[in-house]
Amino acid sequence: MENEVLIMHGRSEQSGFCTLCCEIDATLRSRTSRHYAGQASTGTLDVYLGKKSELLAKSSQCQSCRAFISCAEDYHAGASTSPTPMFAGNYDFSAHFMDQNPVLWVTFGSLPFDSTHIGNRRQLISQLAIIWLFSTDQNTPAGSTTWPAGTPRLFDPQQCDPFMVREWLHHCSSFHGDRCLRPATWLLRSEISRNFIDVELECIVTPVDDVPFVALSYVWGTVDTLQALKSNIDDLRRPGSLSASSSQVVPRTIRDAMKLCALTGQRYLWVDRACIIQDDYETKQQHLQAMAETYARAEFTIVAADGSDANHGLSGFGRNIEERKKHLIPFPSESLIRGTIWTFGNSFSSDTMWSSRAWTFQEHVFSRRLLYIEKFVNWICASARWTEALSTPLSEVAERDSKTSGEKIHVIDWPSLTGYARMVEQYNVRQLTYDSDAVNAFMGLLTQMCEGFPAGFFGGVPEFYFTICLLWQPKKGLRPRFNHPEASFLPTWSWLGWSGALDLQMWTCNTDAELPPGPYEVTIFPLVEWFKTPDRRRGSRIDDSYINVRKHFLEKAAPPPPGWLKHDGDPDSDFRPYYTYHAREHVGSGRKFRYPIPPSQRYRDINAVDSSSRYLYASIQRAFVVFGEPERHAPQRLGRSDDSGYDIIDIPLYTISSLWAGSIRLSLPTGEVLPIGQKCEVIRIAKGSLPLKDRALTNLNLQAPSSRESQLDWTLKQCAEREELSEESHFDFYFVLWIRWDGDTACRQALGVVWARAWEQAAHEEVDIKLG
Repeated sequence: MENEVLIMHGRSEQSGFCTLCCEIDATLRSRTSRHYAGQASTGTLDVYLGKKSELLAKSSQCQSCRAFISCAEDYHAGASTSPTPMFAGNYDFSAHFMDQNPVLWVTFGSLPFDSTHIGNRRQLISQLAIIWLFSTDQNTPAGSTTWPAGTPRLFDPQQCDPFMVREWLHHCSSFHGDRCLRPATWLLRSEISRNFIDVELECIVTPVDDVPFVALSYVWGTVDTLQALKSNIDDLRRPGSLSASSSQVVPRTIRDAMKLCALTGQRYLWVDRACIIQDDYETKQQHLQAMAETYARAEFTIVAADGSDANHGLSGFGRNIEERKKHLIPFPSESLIRGTIWTFGNSFSSDTMWSSRAWTFQEHVFSRRLLYIEKFVNWICASARWTEALSTPLSEVAERDSKTSGEKIHVIDWPSLTGYARMVEQYNVRQLTYDSDAVNAFMGLLTQMCEGFPAGFFGGVPEFYFTICLLWQPKKGLRPRFNHPEASFLPTWSWLGWSGALDLQMWTCNTDAELPPGPYEVTIFPLVEWFKTPDRRRGSRIDDSYINVRKHFLEKAAPPPPGWLKHDGDPDSDFRPYYTYHAREHVGSGRKFRYPIPPSQRYRDINAVDSSSRYLYASIQRAFVVFGEPERHAPQRLGRSDDSGYDIIDIPLYTISSLWAGSIRLSLPTGEVLPIGQKCEVIRIAKGSLPLKDRALTNLNLQAPSSRESQLDWTLKQCAEREELSEESHFDFYFVLWIRWDGDTACRQALGVVWARAWEQAAHEEVDIKLG
């Protein structure tokens, strides 16, 4: 067919390009002209470029062929497995023209048959590796499921455009309102005097009045870096002491951040090690306690996500030039932009040293705006995400931003269990040098969230939802932090005591007040009254009052409190009445709730966070069950944390008399023998109910879940499908903790579920317990 032929050599080569790539360039220009003239494109749609060896032979003379080979090499370098036959040996390359951005798809790989046939390659294009190339002459259409809308923008591999950063800040300040202007701190109103790097005087200064400033978030690493000490602070205050010609060793990342501030009109830069006197313990502690406020008050925070230490520097400021060049694919008339997670601003969740460190999490959350730099410069705030490789007219951006919530995480100032779960999930997979810092690195967040969560937090757990927040599971193997002597104060019952990926479905599955509901309903009722002291005096009771608020409005139909409105039902509420809150903007009048929640507390009512909380005291029911053989179809080794050395497995539980009782998920050291047939001591902490007859479980994943998927739904599903429940309308069960004893202290080992009928048949008894 006419559209499936090789482009013939119809013009001479241009300097630096082979004849075939010149022909591709001419076709691109012709298609662009017809596009703007409103005419349909005609002519060749697909081009066979040749074997890998042929492109390699031309790569010394042709810039385009050299770029194609470089992209293929990057693809293989990033692959986690050995090359498949499709990409082994002397594989094929082809190019395919498209009617809209990305205008050119360059594919590589060998098909099992007729690999050089251009029609086969287009038809089976999804089986090949693809390099997406974007033209700066065309918009990427709105509504694309793959690429953000806008016009791809040519960038300078050596230097990012400082005017662009100024424009982002101006637009965010002008259009985003309180979402980005209001600092996310309400409690830390410190009176400390902050030092800054004055990028004009190139020295440390201490302004008398509040000044706008930029903060730097980076990874120290092991390199010698600039730090303020009692012995050198006077020298650092001397103008020019931090200049390039001074004797001070200023790491590249800090030097580049100073340059960025100067170029964008920001005079003051805050860098922790340079602005906090490191050997002045008293002052240092004051600044560490005010760290959240520092990042929240910054105009924006520069995130140096590239590299593993402070000497790596910032991409776009004379660093990482070759890596940035790889994203510009040259042709004779213009360069096309290679579409990757970096060029179009999707790298925020990528695996970097910065994103893996626990201490940087608070810096991300408290910062109002992030200038996130990983190969490319990106802007991330509560309302928008922009990148230097994509341009969108500000008039369009303003309209779009008003309808979006952005992608940045912020501190929660109302009792959103979903929001709290999101924070915990992301924080707990990050790494700490010292396990004992697990509380300290999260403390700023807990302190701020006290305003929104009634009664504050105990052991990192909100008291308002206390029982629900004991119902966490491992998503991958969890490593116990408390096993290290310096971290032995961490409680086994709290997620803070464990490192790794958590499954928090029970925190958000019909336990939060916010609508719409989750994919299936699990109603949870606390069964235990927990105390913080062994004498169980009145003031030491855990204020687990979520269920009381729920009952007050759902069962007693109480009138709405001030600030709340009650509405007739709609599809989100299953056509039952729902509530909205209008007294303060932080909750948002657009949110719908099953029932009113305590949205905030007065400043004087906010409780301090107890960071040393370890023990819980209660009278509780316990029983003994037996570990069974894993189900034949159950997922057994569901994956490991990256460095934990622990695996997880779901196994059934049986009564002492061999009746099926339930299921439990274990996190065990890799290679440890499963405790099949062993007796297991469990304590009952909550009751759950899952409807069966209305097939609520049809919304669950019916396949055995992979290591990346949430697993607790599998635990409930395999219980609910048991023959013993075939005549039941509901699966009524108890949440139980498997415990082991350390002296007089019970230690949590795992969370499971036990069928209520099996529990009643077991020889359970009431005991007093100290859970630590």
